[in-house]
Amino acid sequence: MAVDTEDAGARRTRRDVQRNMERVLQAAQELFAERGPDVKMEDVARRAGVGIGTIYRRFPSKEQLFAAVSAVACQHTRHCLAQAADDAHDPLEKLRAIILAQYRQSARQAALIDLRPDPSGVPPDLDRPGLYASIHTLLARVIAAGQRQGSIRSGDAQMLAAICLELLSPRTVQNLSRLADDDVDAAADQVVGFLTAGLRS
Repeated sequence: MAVDTEDAGARRTRRDVQRNMERVLQAAQELFAERGPDVKMEDVARRAGVGIGTIYRRFPSKEQLFAAVSAVACQHTRHCLAQAADDAHDPLEKLRAIILAQYRQSARQAALIDLRPDPSGVPPDLDRPGLYASIHTLLARVIAAGQRQGSIRSGDAQMLAAICLELLSPRTVQNLSRLADDDVDAAADQVVGFLTAGLRS
């Protein structure tokens, strides 16, 4: 009986730890998205409703917490863009869907999305490429499909995808959205128009 009680207590403790960690990651995601990397660990603890020690036990530094939250944001962005492409039918529709999804993701969490070709200090992960590589591959596939179909002009699909990516960085999204009176969808539509005009066969 005592063993059962101990097991139940251990399970309850694990659930509490898991719940606290979920609250920490959610709070960190919100704060980093709102303020960028200048957030203090105390702010995260306060918003999550946990003690500061709870965070430091899992994340010894703010940089490690930021990296963990950024990795989740990039993974979510990767999924959203792939889903947007899957939901569209022809290559130009897919391109529009990818651009719109990226603009919406960047508007929500620009500080967390790392869209550099080769993040400095991060060794390449061959099993899970960075967000830039994932989006580049997705765009190159869409462009190549459009070329085969005849709706997208001929040219090096890899190079055309890289050109498209230059207009999808979070900083570009922020700048163009400001010019469009903070209307992210309107900014995305301008980029879609610009790119499709250049890519059409």
